[in-house]
Amino acid sequence: MTAVTSPPRALLSVWDKTGIVEFASGLADLGFELLSTGGTARTLIDAGLDVRLVSEVTEHPEIFNGRVKSLHPAIHGPLLARLHQESDAEELARLGYSPIRVVACNLYPFGDAASTTPPLDDNQLLEMIDIGGPTMVRASAKNHQHVLIATNPSRYGDVLSAIKNAGGAQNVDMQLRQALALEAFEHTAAYDVAISQELHRRVVGDPALFSSMEEQRDRLPDSMLAASHRVNTLRYGENGHQAAALYVNHDAPETHSTLVTARVEGGKAMSYNNYSDADATLRLCRSLSTDEWPNTPHACVIVKHNNPCGAALASTQREAFEMALASDPESAFGSIICFNEIVETSTAKAVGNLFVEVMMAPGYTDEAKSVLMEKKNRRLLTIDSPDDRLEPLQRQVVRKP
Repeated sequence: MTAVTSPPRALLSVWDKTGIVEFASGLADLGFELLSTGGTARTLIDAGLDVRLVSEVTEHPEIFNGRVKSLHPAIHGPLLARLHQESDAEELARLGYSPIRVVACNLYPFGDAASTTPPLDDNQLLEMIDIGGPTMVRASAKNHQHVLIATNPSRYGDVLSAIKNAGGAQNVDMQLRQALALEAFEHTAAYDVAISQELHRRVVGDPALFSSMEEQRDRLPDSMLAASHRVNTLRYGENGHQAAALYVNHDAPETHSTLVTARVEGGKAMSYNNYSDADATLRLCRSLSTDEWPNTPHACVIVKHNNPCGAALASTQREAFEMALASDPESAFGSIICFNEIVETSTAKAVGNLFVEVMMAPGYTDEAKSVLMEKKNRRLLTIDSPDDRLEPLQRQVVRKP
């Protein structure tokens, strides 16, 4: 191989191809040579872009039907070379390798593959564990002083603008480099968590699927791993001087996503305390089994500050509400109420002017919604069915004294 000092190189290898053609085109306009592999290369070539295959750079073909593409010193040498150190720069030149200044890479969708119906068998799932991608991402992020790594398509525009404004990738400021590197490590960390959790479910078993304490204990993980992404910044935390945000686990089952995906109507944005109380209310409502009491299909639960004020099963929805309210009508002021069925007009009228922070149900009749919305600042949440379902492993933080 012979050393090439220009043009600058960009390495593009993505599963999610959103915006990749536009990004590659922008890089080409800035004078970059485009390196790519597999499906990404085909996408770019089909779009009319001039692309050099990684196998041409490594002078080694992809092997094992694409299992090994970019794992080669001709790729990872340029990604990891500390160009500010004369010894690294000289060694890179001696080897005939050119620096790679920009990398776009995101990983096989392991989480999506793990949740398909019917489920993939073990061998099929293992094929969705990306090896070259995480290695490329981590190498680029580690050497972010010299490599711009974009793992999220939403960042492509930022990278292009930064390169253009700085007069070259090598001149982009450290603030953006560090931010992109952090996102990259978060991306690979979440990926590893998803793999670990799914393999634990398959090899050891999910504790929630077993009834006896002994069977559950045998399946508790040795390490508690979790990866979440922020979906909303809340008005404040448990108290007014505290910040708070709402996160969803990357592998969140239905039980976790219900409140997050609920349609919210009326009132102010949900606060930390609203979500905390709503979660407790929904869990309690789910625990009421109407199957055991076929003559009482309607459930109502009232909770305030995570403490139940009342819970009832009845033959009619209005009766269930009135029974739950009668348990502690004083504490029900400023509470959260959950119903297991679509809210009816008669129930809405029974609620009347009672101050309720949040009301949750699978739905509301048009007339019931109109009645309920007459009360200022009352929030109505439309949720998935609150039928009983498996609870995931719970985490409780115990702080040091």
